[in-house]
Amino acid sequence: MRETTFKLYDTRHDSIAPKGAVLFAGPLGLAVLAVSVVFIIFPGIDLAVTRLFADEDIFPLLENPVLKAVRDFNRAMPFFLLPLMIVAILAYALWPRRLSGIAAHKALYVMLSFAMGPGLFVQIGKTFIGRPRPTGIFEFGGAADFAPVWQFASICSRSCSFPSGEAALAAAAMSVLVFVPAAMRKSVGTVLALLFFFVAFNRVMFGAHFLSDVLVAWFGTLWVMAWLWNRIVSNADRIDDAVRRSGGPARRVIFGQARTDFD
Repeated sequence: MRETTFKLYDTRHDSIAPKGAVLFAGPLGLAVLAVSVVFIIFPGIDLAVTRLFADEDIFPLLENPVLKAVRDFNRAMPFFLLPLMIVAILAYALWPRRLSGIAAHKALYVMLSFAMGPGLFVQIGKTFIGRPRPTGIFEFGGAADFAPVWQFASICSRSCSFPSGEAALAAAAMSVLVFVPAAMRKSVGTVLALLFFFVAFNRVMFGAHFLSDVLVAWFGTLWVMAWLWNRIVSNADRIDDAVRRSGGPARRVIFGQARTDFD
């Protein structure tokens, strides 16, 4: 999709243009606000949704092998995806023309999405909010009081519920869409969004997080990613040029001075 008056895609980089990122950031920010307001006004929604998957103080789906495999895949994803991005940057430094589709700024964006979403955003929330998990409250066999979303409860000191780190991981995985050609990005993005949101919601079915934990983490991480992409793509040429220049000495040693097609 390309428009003449408003560029959603940057044709040089086959990427979402800066104004397109701003276009996405607005609704995502509103989604975080709307979810927060609804769950602050109606905190009982969290308990009601959690009860759907609880048998008194037991969450039967916690032992479902398929759902456990989904959880394990999500947890392992950064450990193979992030090294792959490092390899992509190194490969681009050696073959910048041949690998223009995996330009360095795209790989950097994926890495920073995981660092700023599941890393910074989630850890700040867990540290300062201190919300206990569903399995830790009285209603589901725990010893703590229920704390509504965004309440500075400080009830737990570690492994807190808000926001959901694994929901943020699933949302951060959407960053790989920058590698998908523009013509396919909408359809692929729809499929990935449904898949990864199921991965995120899996935590509610396990009794590990409340619905509000997942929704705020999901939309909040996507908002951070939209903000970040605006900065990355605005400096894409400078990032890519820096990586190309850094790979120059290696290209000359490996391929020889005559191999100018790599430059």
